Amino acid sequence: MLDQSELDTTQLLNKAQSGDPDAYGELYAWYAPRVFRYLYSHLDNREDAEDLTEEVFLRVWRSISSYREQGVPYQAYLFKIARNALIDHYRKNASTKQEVSIEDISLRDREPGPGEAVTKMLEHEGLRQMMGKLREDYRTVLVLRFLSELSPEETAQVMGRSAGAVRVLQHRALAALRDLMAGTSRQSH
Repeated sequence: MLDQSELDTTQLLNKAQSGDPDAYGELYAWYAPRVFRYLYSHLDNREDAEDLTEEVFLRVWRSISSYREQGVPYQAYLFKIARNALIDHYRKNASTKQEVSIEDISLRDREPGPGEAVTKMLEHEGLRQMMGKLREDYRTVLVLRFLSELSPEETAQVMGRSAGAVRVLQHRALAALRDLMAGTSRQSH
């Protein structure tokens, strides 16, 4: 059974596919902050993340009439496009430096969930540097799961892995982050 947000997304998506710009505007308003946080966590400046977010939604708008769920929910489809746009951006700019700059990211307070500890830590300056030290796939899984609030299944679709592999990767990424944090706290004492 679909939950209310899935029903709303499906209804808005159907309207947007019929050419309703207001429905697409609502989809944009709901998903743009999540896509922005994902992109900003991989780029070294806010303007690039904003530009790339706009590019993602332009790509989606151009292809929305041909989108069919076929086992890939809209949110996963959207993040797949965002991931591809990010890869295109890296190729175009030949940028090898990938800092996580999250000072300006506003995280919405929600009911406590499995990512609460990571979300709380992301508010601290030191974590920005630690996230930058993680392997790319570790950083990606943490950002998709906890900043962008994707389910393990949606994250799996975006990353091209199984949901089980995403859960294992998430566990390893959190362990690596804990190890980095423990090493930093030992150095400061």
